[in-house]
Formats: sequence, C-alpha cells, structure tokens
Amino acid sequence: MAAAGARRGGDRRRTRRAGAGGAGGAARGSSLRSRHAALATLVASADAAALARETARLAAAGVPVSTQQVAWDLKAAGRAMVALDYLALRPDGATAATWRLRVELARSADRPAAVTALLETAARRPGTAPTQDLIEAAYQAQRPDLVAAAMIAGVVPPMEAAPGVDLVRRLDAARRHDLIAQLDAAVPSDWPARDPWLAMRVAMHANDRAAAMRAAALFPPGQRDAAREAVLTRAGDQAALRALWLAQAARPGADRAALAERLLAAGWREDARAVLRAAATGGADERVARRLLFLMGPRPEAEDLAWLRRRAATDAGWLAAYAERDRPAAALAFLATHPLAATTPVLLMRLRLARATGDAAAGRTALATLLDGRPLDAETLRRAGADQPRGLPPALAEALTARRITAGVAAPDEARDLAWSAWNRGDAGAGERWLTALLRIAPEDAGALRLMADVQARRGGAKAARPWLNRALAATPEPSRERAELLDRLGRRDEALLILAGLRADAPRDRALAAMHARILLAAGRPGQARAVLAP
Repeated sequence: MAAAGARRGGDRRRTRRAGAGGAGGAARGSSLRSRHAALATLVASADAAALARETARLAAAGVPVSTQQVAWDLKAAGRAMVALDYLALRPDGATAATWRLRVELARSADRPAAVTALLETAARRPGTAPTQDLIEAAYQAQRPDLVAAAMIAGVVPPMEAAPGVDLVRRLDAARRHDLIAQLDAAVPSDWPARDPWLAMRVAMHANDRAAAMRAAALFPPGQRDAAREAVLTRAGDQAALRALWLAQAARPGADRAALAERLLAAGWREDARAVLRAAATGGADERVARRLLFLMGPRPEAEDLAWLRRRAATDAGWLAAYAERDRPAAALAFLATHPLAATTPVLLMRLRLARATGDAAAGRTALATLLDGRPLDAETLRRAGADQPRGLPPALAEALTARRITAGVAAPDEARDLAWSAWNRGDAGAGERWLTALLRIAPEDAGALRLMADVQARRGGAKAARPWLNRALAATPEPSRERAELLDRLGRRDEALLILAGLRADAPRDRALAAMHARILLAAGRPGQARAVLAP
C-alpha cells in the first residue's frame, strides 16, 4: 500500500513535467509565437502533416521544439483533432508522458471511443500511462472497472486504504460486484473493516452470506445485531432469525417487547409469549404485560396458564389477570386458598366466580367475610350487590342491603323486598327500618307508603297509620283501585265508590273489582247495591 503512495507521487511529478518533455522541453504554458513564429503561424491553420514536418525540420536544425507544447497550443486553438493526428505522426507522441494529453484531446474532440480505447489499452499494458493519470481519467470516464482490472492485472499497484475503499464504492455504485470479488482475491486489503456497511452490501449482492456475516461482525457493538438481522432477512433464513432474536432476548437489558413483536410477525407466536413472560417483571397493567395477556387470549394454553398461576401466587397484581383466564371453578378454588383470600379485591373476585359457577355456598362465604365490618366504598358495594349469590340468609341479605343503602347504591326494590320479608314474618320493627330506608331513596313510592301504613297500623293502630295513608293517597294516581282502597281506609267511602263505579264501567266483567265494590258498599251500609253488583 505504501509503495502505491510513493508511485503515485512519482506519477504526479512525471505528469507535471510532461508539459516540458519532447525535443526542447518548452513549458506547456509558454507560447510558440515568441520563439518559433513560423511554427506558431502553422498552428492556426496547417494540417497535422505540415506541423509534423516543421517540427522535424526545426529539431534537425538543432532548434529545441516541444511536441507536447505544439499539441497543447493546437488544443488551445480549438484544433483537438489536428493535435491528435499531429501526435500520431511524432515519434514521441504516443509515450506515457503524452497519454493524459491524448485522453484530454480525444475528450475535447468528442471521440468517446478513442478515450475508451486509450483507457482500455493503459489498463492492460504496464507503462502505457502514469498510474495516477490512468486512475483519474478512468474515474472521469465513469469506468472504475478499468482501474480494478488494471490492479488485478498488476498494471496499477495496490492502493492505500482510503483510495481502495473509494474504488470499491465506485464499483458498488456501478454494480460491478464481480470485479470487487476478483479484486479481493488478487489484491487483499482491509477495506471491509473501514466500511462494514459497504462490505455487507457487496457480500449480499454476491449472495455470500458468510462474508456478509463477517462484515456484520465488524460493525460497532450497538449496530451488529441490526446488521446480522439485515443479512439473515435478505437470506430469508427464518430459523436463523429466530435464533438471533432469542439470543438477543436472553441478554440483560434487551428490549424484549420489541424482539417479541419481531418473533410474532415472523410467526413464532409461542416464542413471542415466552420472551414477553420473561419481560413481564412488573405489574399486569404494564405495556409488556398487556401485550402478553392479549397474545394469551381469554383462554390461555396450559403453559401460559401455569405461568399466570405462579405469578398470581406471589404477586397480587396478577390475581385478576389469572382469575379472568382460568376456568371459573379452578380460579375460585385457587383464590379461596390464596394468602390474600380475605382481602376486599380478592373477595370480590371470589363473589364473581362463585356466581359464574353457581356455587352459592362459596358466594355466601365470600360475602359474609366481606361484610365483617370493614370499610367498603360505593363501588365495592355495587359490585357485591351485582354478584351476590341466590338464596342468601335474611341476616346476610339485610346486612348487604343496609350497607348498600348507606352508600347510596341500593336500588329501591332491594329495600322493598326486605321490608316485605320482614312484614311476612311478622317483624314490624324490621319492616319499618327497611321502609324508612326505602323512602329515603324514593319518598313518593306509593307501594312503600301503603306498606308503611300497614306497619304503623300494626304497631300503633289506625291513628298511627293515617299520616302514611294520606301520603300514599297523594302519591297514588287517580282513578285507580289503589286510590279507592286508600280512600276507604281513610273513611272517605263516597269518593272511593265514585272511583269504583267509573272503573267498573270500563271493566264490567272484572270480578275482583266487583268484589271490592261490593265490600265497600256493604261497609257504607248499602247491602242492596252490593247484591246488585255481585249479581250475575
């Protein structure tokens, strides 16, 4: 490589001296006019033969004349073709010293074929052209292949590092990867280490996977994986890509979420889940965990389910994710023996699973534990009410409803049902409590007001019931049989009978309405009218 630099330096010196070569060594920049007036005149108009004869005559007379200077003057005069012909007639016109000049003249004369011929000849024959002139002219003609060919043939010495990389880049741009391979075989160099991307690209063009992987190993550490992935992707080797991604995922600090997505996109779903399981070191609500749970689906495979169960056993943050994905009965049994089984969130899960499996006993156990006096917010009580098991013992049902009413999440029917249960079992005190709670929720509930009137009548007689009957009457639409009954209980029988007469006119075949009508007529002391109402 160092020899190439020295030789190129020598070539440049020879090129600079070329203008002074020939018979007399006149400088390229000087004019013939001041020294050879006759020859200068011929440059403007004479043909190549006349110029060659005059140059020979002057040389024979001992007058120093430069062949190159004459050619340069012809070029400056716009007579490049004449200059080429003139050089062809001169004995020193086809030397290495004039090679670059001939290339320039052929280019100025618009003779690309002549330029190519000069380049190809120089690339084959040592000594035809100075090394640097050959390289520069070939690059100018967009023919880096001739430089490579000359180097392979030994016409051009091996290049130093930077020029060598430049040559390979030019060959790559020209898509002459065949020459790059030949050049590497004939003149080994370290250019791949200086431009690994180029080396990898060249190797992939040549379908040389081994060379491409060697080039990938030359990348900076942070880029090697991407380079190897590019090589394997180009090769279409899915198994090797899988092995590469799994190896990357095993390293500390790896972006396992991104690697899992690559595995998933390539069809390695099980591997993607395995990588995500390793990455899911935090809670179930983190991004990696959410992606893992999505891939597991609502009914995970046995391996995933076992992993979820292990995580749930030691991390409360995974309990809900597990409980939602295992069979309800299995999840219920697991949660019942979990160290956190008596905590509020887990009790709510147990309630939901017990309802899903129809296990009323497990539901009652969970609900009883939940209602042990611990503070419960409105949302917890709302969920407990939604998932309460069927057939609750009265005490447990009352305890739940009481907490729900206090929290403001109970529905009116819950308190009403408890009030009726208390009434039916003769517990007027409990009935009053539930009706009071119900009327706080729905103060205009006519049914609750009527039942409260009954409760008060049982506890304190008709006088205690009257205020509630009046409230019930105000809340009951008219005309209706309920309103007629309330009016009767308040002693306002004439008003009640008017309502019943109107209702019977609309429904003459309603026997229950007729019986009610007859009963109130009897109470009003009108037996004859009562018999007429009941007559068929």
